[in-house]
Amino acid sequence: MVRIRVLNAFFSGTIILLGILGLMERLGLSSDLVVRILFALVLVTLLFAGVRARSVQTANMFVDGYRMTPIPNGLAIAMVATGALGYSFWPGDIFANQLSGFVVPVGVIAGVALMGALFVPFLRRADVLTPMELLEQRFGSRLVLLLATLVSILAIILVLAGQISFLSGLTARFTTITAESALIVILVAVALPLLLGGMRAASWLQMTMSILVGFGFLLFLAWIALDLTGLPVPYLSAGSAWSATRLLQEDAVLRGLAETADTYWLELLPPDWRVVSLSLAGVALGVSVFPPLLARSQTTRGAKESDASIGWALVFLVVLVATLPVYAIFLKLEITEFLTGITVNSIAEEAPFLFDIQSGLALCGVPVSTVEAAIAACGDGARLIASDLEIAPIAFMTALPDLMAGMGREVPLTMSAMMACGALAALIAVVSACLISLSRHLALDLYAKFLGTSAPMSRVVFLVRVSVLLVTAGTYWLVTWPPLGPYLAQPETLILAGFAVAAGGLFPTYFLSIWIHRAGKLAALAATLIGTSVTMAMLGILLQIEFFNDLRGLVPPQIVDSFPLAAAGLPGALAGLAVGLLIALVAPQKGGNPVTMRIGGLPES
Repeated sequence: MVRIRVLNAFFSGTIILLGILGLMERLGLSSDLVVRILFALVLVTLLFAGVRARSVQTANMFVDGYRMTPIPNGLAIAMVATGALGYSFWPGDIFANQLSGFVVPVGVIAGVALMGALFVPFLRRADVLTPMELLEQRFGSRLVLLLATLVSILAIILVLAGQISFLSGLTARFTTITAESALIVILVAVALPLLLGGMRAASWLQMTMSILVGFGFLLFLAWIALDLTGLPVPYLSAGSAWSATRLLQEDAVLRGLAETADTYWLELLPPDWRVVSLSLAGVALGVSVFPPLLARSQTTRGAKESDASIGWALVFLVVLVATLPVYAIFLKLEITEFLTGITVNSIAEEAPFLFDIQSGLALCGVPVSTVEAAIAACGDGARLIASDLEIAPIAFMTALPDLMAGMGREVPLTMSAMMACGALAALIAVVSACLISLSRHLALDLYAKFLGTSAPMSRVVFLVRVSVLLVTAGTYWLVTWPPLGPYLAQPETLILAGFAVAAGGLFPTYFLSIWIHRAGKLAALAATLIGTSVTMAMLGILLQIEFFNDLRGLVPPQIVDSFPLAAAGLPGALAGLAVGLLIALVAPQKGGNPVTMRIGGLPES
């Protein structure tokens, strides 16, 4: 109940602060100061989490003392599942790709539901500190633990690097400091609470950050709805906005500016349902075993509350996903009304703001930065329509305030700064989850199980704190490593690759450990090795990595060209699971296993 009261107090305090800032902005408060105050709110929240969560108790460092109640834990799970990519990428994906843009959000919801059905209740019954400890005790093999830990570390690092790469665009749009300086500040600010409180600090961070994300996401949308339709409730205004968009597009067709197909935006079915289905399944499997999410689900007082927290997480995620198309609808209305009929030759006078946005925007399928480039892309004298303007999904949220202001809808700075504050909060929530998971892997799953097998738990807890610093320094080095630069330019690629590694390398192993009582360590080892190998090969082929060129020639071109990256872990998961089941059938585990008995709710012999 203490955490619920803190959430309520933080919620009320944020509303009061936003009201004061809005009033002060009207009275002439400088734009730079508004941004600084809101960003300071994030940093103060980090400091609060560090002070409030400081602890030396083992349970607090690993599972937050088993004290989380369902609502705040559900908020935290939803925050980690959504992450910075969801906050910034999903609305733009729907704007750019219509119904196909729902694949990843729906896949995340399905993944959390799958995690709740297949793994979460049984992990709590197994009475282990971390999910990796379940594998060690279940199969009685440190080799299984080592292999699964390495796969988990790789998956987390890929997702972490992808999330942090979004920080550069956020920094360039809303602050005057360099991206590298912002990265240092964020990593240090996140690491300090984790250093003091471990998993308990991660809980406080993710709970409070969820409030900032909610405000940042919804306030800006409410302002757009009020400005365009006179109603501050975007859900009630979305239907009117969509109807107005259709009328404007049909008028453009009558005037000969557009084709009939242009009027069916957000109604077009995905071009290939096989691709959609594969992508959704791949994302769902990866999310269901993503290590920070599994660890997050373990912090409640019992199995029933773990189930309830999954339920609350699904509620929060469904509300978020239901809001995504509303953003796209309102921006589509504004762009249709503003852009339709403008000649490409006069765009410098009528829409100069397009050239001020450095990346993420294109005209007629070509990124442009000058009028000459726009004329070359669209044709001399061509009249533009809404579908000519393309916005990269990753740039959608950061470009939105500039787009609205350029089209004559001047955005209150408090709103746009709060949106940036929400994006930063989402980033912090995911970074905290990834950093604490990596620290546990180093201290508990690697050192305590292999190097310091007789080390007391107090030393392991101390090493968790040290590992936070090591992981933070390693993260900074990784995301500033030049060879990774081309991939950081497309963070969604790194994140989907991370989920694919989790799906291919970890899903078969966890499934065998909980659901197949006959499976022994040989089955687990084979499932992890085969699943990870197939997944890595698939990623190498799809990403056209030179090392995998020989394998690429063995795969039919139609599969290589059409297979979605989001489903790269699916072949590995299926292959690993099939091999594991076959070995479990041929060479079953002998004798009873205490973990299997606990998972099944049976008394240990």
